[in-house]
Amino acid sequence: MSGIQRRSTRRWLAGLTAPVVLVGSLVVATPAAHAAAFGSSYAYVYANKSGETSYIPYEPYNYNTEGGVNDVFRFDVGHYRVSFPDVATKPDANLGVAHVTAYGESADYCSAAGHERYGLTHPVTGEFVPFGISVAVRCFAASGAPVDSEFTASWTNAHGVYGGSDFAYLTTQHAEHSHELDSGTQFNSTGQTNTIERASTGRYTVYLLGFSGKGLDDKDELGHVQVTAHDDQGRRCKVRAFSLRNEHAEVDVACHDAAGDPSDSRFSLTYARDASIVWSPWGSYTRVSGSWTFPQWTYPDDTATVTQGVGGDEGSFWVQMSLDGFMDKGNVQVTAEGAGAHHCKVARWSPEKGIHVRCFNFKGEPLRNPFFVSFAL
Repeated sequence: MSGIQRRSTRRWLAGLTAPVVLVGSLVVATPAAHAAAFGSSYAYVYANKSGETSYIPYEPYNYNTEGGVNDVFRFDVGHYRVSFPDVATKPDANLGVAHVTAYGESADYCSAAGHERYGLTHPVTGEFVPFGISVAVRCFAASGAPVDSEFTASWTNAHGVYGGSDFAYLTTQHAEHSHELDSGTQFNSTGQTNTIERASTGRYTVYLLGFSGKGLDDKDELGHVQVTAHDDQGRRCKVRAFSLRNEHAEVDVACHDAAGDPSDSRFSLTYARDASIVWSPWGSYTRVSGSWTFPQWTYPDDTATVTQGVGGDEGSFWVQMSLDGFMDKGNVQVTAEGAGAHHCKVARWSPEKGIHVRCFNFKGEPLRNPFFVSFAL
């Protein structure tokens, strides 16, 4: 077990009250039982003080596997920086992947404008000394105007090849054309590569090589996808379609501007199967359409349920999964699904009611829309 994994496991155990959790008929093993199988470091925050210049988010929603204290800085209206210290500090470390989801009841939305190492340049040697990863966050009203908003943000860096769960991520480098990805901006747990093909304005196909649907039956779990626009101009990106082919996983991504028109945009994408979206065993996810969840798109078991709002609660969904009991902490990410210029966000989450998701059309009007929702500890 690596030093990183030992520190992560000790922090997990310190924050939990029991080594084994019984949820219905599901027995969830402790992190120590899985820690050696996963090679990742990660960090997340729930940024809950949208108008404050600088602060440290509340600890149960502020986590860093390396022990660093994450903080948030506000530059201007709707413009923030999240700092994740002590991660990806080795010169050859992968830059990882960042996801952002707006939080609250309104139709505001947020994107990750970019992420990079931050640090200092040595005055004598000229060597850059990295301190961690910073994620730039931009938030917008439905009109596309900048607006202060609460949000959730997560960052993950993975390494190694592992067959016990499937995990991949990428951040595109160009919006206007198909391209090969640099090794520092992608990861694939099968050891293969991920590729991007631009199909048309605002339409992309992502090929995650090595993740095959071959041999799976109608009860096998298929995985989960999250997509975040990497843009500072009010664009949004979503999952248009997702499937497992014979030789690869295939994700169709659609991006739109604030007016609802297809628009080229960079984006980040994470795929996980039998693991959370930060490649840890402690998490859950599902796919929701109307009042239905789907066992093949649900982890760690198939017991997810959803209650759909009607009337004044149109466009609201209350999703409950097997780890609801831990939802006084952690991180939630949401991605809309489908062809239209719609977006979804997290309104709140709690042990009592699970995750409340809200969806809107490009005008900011509530509507019923399919989505992917994930929870990670």
